[in-house]
Amino acid sequence: MGFSLKDDDIKQLKQLASDLLMPELERQLQEDPSLIPNMKALFILTIVQKRKPMATWYCLLQGKGVMPVITDNEDVIKNTMKRKVKVVKVEVEDKNMVNLLTGGMTGIKAYMTGKIKIKGDLLLAQQLEQVFEKANGRKRAMTFIMENEQLRTALAARNIKAKL
Repeated sequence: MGFSLKDDDIKQLKQLASDLLMPELERQLQEDPSLIPNMKALFILTIVQKRKPMATWYCLLQGKGVMPVITDNEDVIKNTMKRKVKVVKVEVEDKNMVNLLTGGMTGIKAYMTGKIKIKGDLLLAQQLEQVFEKANGRKRAMTFIMENEQLRTALAARNIKAKL
């Protein structure tokens, strides 16, 4: 199940889809701490549109039992990081971020086709996707999109439907 978005579909949004999805990810982790992955890493997600950086999100994972920090503020990360962790830099188009989160494409497929660029520990990036899948993340992302009028309206305007 997933969405396929085109550049024009994302333009319909008043903001980047990732600007809505990343805070929702943090909210769900706070709501259900059992979803917190037992990994220590800093993922720096650069969200681009037509290869132009539009936003940067930081996802600091400090192990099981420690609430992850997901923010677009680098200073928050600097002040929160208690010890050095591996850094994985990810560059992805906003539409591809939505496709990754909803199951429209896998991380490996995105990486092999150049739709996502990764600098750093590729294995950590793969582990993050596995954790996301085990936490039923794709279903949660789809539910969030379906319940979020701003995203749903933009997707419906282009007649984009979930792939069954």
